[in-house]
Amino acid sequence: MIKLYHYIHCPFCIRVRMALGALGKKFISQPLDYHDEKTPIDLCGKKMLPILTDNELALNESLDIIKHLDSESSLHLDKLNHEKDLNQLEDLLSRLGKPIHNLCMPYWAYTKEFTPEARNYFIQKKSVKRGPFEKLIQNKNTFLQELTPLLKEVEDLIKSDDFSSFAKGHKKEDLSIFDIMLSSHIWGMYIFPEFQFSETIHTYLQNVKMACEFEYHEDLWKDSSPPNL
Repeated sequence: MIKLYHYIHCPFCIRVRMALGALGKKFISQPLDYHDEKTPIDLCGKKMLPILTDNELALNESLDIIKHLDSESSLHLDKLNHEKDLNQLEDLLSRLGKPIHNLCMPYWAYTKEFTPEARNYFIQKKSVKRGPFEKLIQNKNTFLQELTPLLKEVEDLIKSDDFSSFAKGHKKEDLSIFDIMLSSHIWGMYIFPEFQFSETIHTYLQNVKMACEFEYHEDLWKDSSPPNL
């Protein structure tokens, strides 16, 4: 049985979860506490998720995982061979990552995903690279300003003729690996309370969600008992 070790918030983990849903693959979902170093190191030799296990095989690069899952290239994996288009997308994702992560990390840290121990570990580790979370919150307007032109690039990309035909017709058979890579990378902004996607991007993301049968918080709530009232 396929098993996926993942973090709820992680865009590369979301990428694999979207692909699994789009492909209709059944799997065991195993969210990990962020401070759990032993499990990923035992499986793949380093603390990096997602990790997918399939019998004796363990993979921890998101695109390698998707290639393993999609042997028939239902997600149009041939797009990954188009070097110019792939480089353009990966460059955009890289530039989107900084403002999105700076804006969202202080909010991710206080979701149900994180236990107190995992939260302290997460904040400590991420603060080394990004600075204190308090400063990230104080500088939110700067990060939103950085994000605005990048999201205009996203709109232009999904409207272009050579990105993916899914954006135009929303047919599941047209959904490509590029749609999943882009959507998973910007999905986290839904957690930021003072932000709204444009109608174009929101509609696109929601159609990707439906095509992938994706539920962001499913693993947080499905086993929860009702509160004591």
